[in-house]
Amino acid sequence: MILAKIKLKILQIDELFFKGYIKAFHSRYFAYRGKAYVLTKDLYFPPHTSSNKSVRLGPEGELLAIGGDLTPERMVYAFKNGIYQISFKDQPILWWTSEIHCVLFLENIHISNDVQKFIKKENFRLTVDKAYYDVVRACSESRNSWLTPERMTSSFELHELGFTHSVEVWQGEKLVGGLFGIALGSSFYGESMFARVKNSSKVAFTALCIRLKEMNYLICDCGIWPTDHLKSFGADIIPRDEFLGILDQSVKTPNIDKDWENLFEDWDFKSAIKNYVSLAQKNKEVSPIGSGKA
Repeated sequence: MILAKIKLKILQIDELFFKGYIKAFHSRYFAYRGKAYVLTKDLYFPPHTSSNKSVRLGPEGELLAIGGDLTPERMVYAFKNGIYQISFKDQPILWWTSEIHCVLFLENIHISNDVQKFIKKENFRLTVDKAYYDVVRACSESRNSWLTPERMTSSFELHELGFTHSVEVWQGEKLVGGLFGIALGSSFYGESMFARVKNSSKVAFTALCIRLKEMNYLICDCGIWPTDHLKSFGADIIPRDEFLGILDQSVKTPNIDKDWENLFEDWDFKSAIKNYVSLAQKNKEVSPIGSGKA
């Protein structure tokens, strides 16, 4: 009880006189000490099963490792092995795993009523990699974003090397929605999305997934947060071993060569949706029309 009061008093003094510097210093250099494997300069991660289950990221994330760097080599290596780098302001570099993963198998895309209405009513256009830096910055604007300046710099480096890509939704000359992620082998790893106009990010995600399916990609990895929003697109929850098996198959596939900047050139989104719905209904493999609730 006394220790709790002392801690509260220190935090109050820190906030009042030091603007949170003491708390930030403790979080970055002491809070995670001894709680997970500490990475070195070697390109290595410990086994997923060695994660610290008591240190969580949301309900599913488990702390796997601390430290290392955000170089393109390590980031690509982490993605290929189903490991996520997520740190918030004033935290050290943290790496996470999970016993489950949220995955969209691209033959199971659900096209919601919201998306169909948006396509019919709104005048918009789609582009790829025309405003990558703006998309990432827009995604970072949400409160307590994990897209710290260091993480954004890492993403920009990956983009310059051709690994990461963005989808943009425009109304006139105004960027109203989009997403970005990394393409490796036959998998696309979704990182984040934003919407300044309702349903614009859904349109970006739906268009990308249909296009990826046409290009014979296997999955879109949706991370370790199985939200209702992602499930509305048809995403499934699978165990880690199954996910790692898919990744192993995917990364052995040569990267699908594609001029990403021209991904939507001479491509009719409305016709693609009609064709997808028609084929899905014919094969009775998926339910292509979602409830529109997300």
